[in-house]
Amino acid sequence: MKNARIALLATSLAVLLLFAGMLTAGLTTKESLFQSLGNLAEVVHLVETEYVDELDPAVLSLSLDGGILESVDPWAAVVADDQVEPLTAIFVEPPPYGLGLSLRLGSAAVRTVFPGSPADDAGLQSWEVIEKIGGVYTRGRPLWEMALDLAARWKRGEKVALTVMNRQVDERREIELVAREWQPVSATLREVDGVRVLRIASLTSGALGDIEALLAADGPLVLDLRGLVWGTEDEAAKVADLFVDSGTIAAWRGREAGGGTIEANPGSKAALPTVLIDEETEGVGEILAGALQRSGAVTVGRQTMGHAPHMQVVRRGELNLWMPVGRWLDAADEPINGAGIAPDEEVEASGEDDEGDPILEHALDLVRASLDKAA
Repeated sequence: MKNARIALLATSLAVLLLFAGMLTAGLTTKESLFQSLGNLAEVVHLVETEYVDELDPAVLSLSLDGGILESVDPWAAVVADDQVEPLTAIFVEPPPYGLGLSLRLGSAAVRTVFPGSPADDAGLQSWEVIEKIGGVYTRGRPLWEMALDLAARWKRGEKVALTVMNRQVDERREIELVAREWQPVSATLREVDGVRVLRIASLTSGALGDIEALLAADGPLVLDLRGLVWGTEDEAAKVADLFVDSGTIAAWRGREAGGGTIEANPGSKAALPTVLIDEETEGVGEILAGALQRSGAVTVGRQTMGHAPHMQVVRRGELNLWMPVGRWLDAADEPINGAGIAPDEEVEASGEDDEGDPILEHALDLVRASLDKAA
């Protein structure tokens, strides 16, 4: 069993190198690659035999998988056949308990909290560090494994205890997530000085219908994508298509997987909005912002996160890898990953004690100036 596990890890590394070309920095020849694989097997053997305590093989296996794959993407995973469907489902529907995960300081972290969810009830905030889930430390655990664990607990209707460190990582508190029914809110609409401001909270399956309903009225629009992280690529493209009347909406480019483009559907469209972005805009938020910017919408705010991979399940023999096979592109057809979306109108960051919303205020000034010019 141990030998089979080592072989699986070695094969996983080889497949990742074949498709991503991002692992094991400095390895440029086949000889150095096989030397590295041999070293990996020897490390596993020495840790199992020489470490001061007896190790749980399952925990060691997850840690090894996580360590290898985190260099590709925090959500990349080697999963068994029966885990593929549950894993991909995580990215289609709102996350269990309304808690979207990320990594910070080697542990799990709160990436997004859905309004009105159990995570919101518990007072969780983005980028707080989750030290323990259900009494188990999160350090070293892969994101996908923790997400599947939460999904399973949710289905069983369990309460989940979390040990959480605040954003400054200087205070710890114990909270509990309750598996109660809740209805995710995709977007909210308000009016500010005669201008509609539509804030998108998530782009999970079905969000398009909610957003279409909110767009029924006429008038200038500010589309707020700050903090938009969670959702599907398809839904992001569909929302962009509400505003884009022709041409390419979005595109991604890979190596082995090639690439793909999404074209606008013909028909009546809403006027392009002014788009708000910042460093908390990530993934589907960046895909949507890039699509609208590509079509001429003005973006206001700050540089986005720079994490918009195109993920797919890659199957090779008995291996199932959930991994990036491409990168979504910005308006200049450059990868968003590592660069983010640069705003057309940059607004300096405000201090924690500053009042108001300078990004929104700047966008409203642009909208008013445009209306005055048109008049």
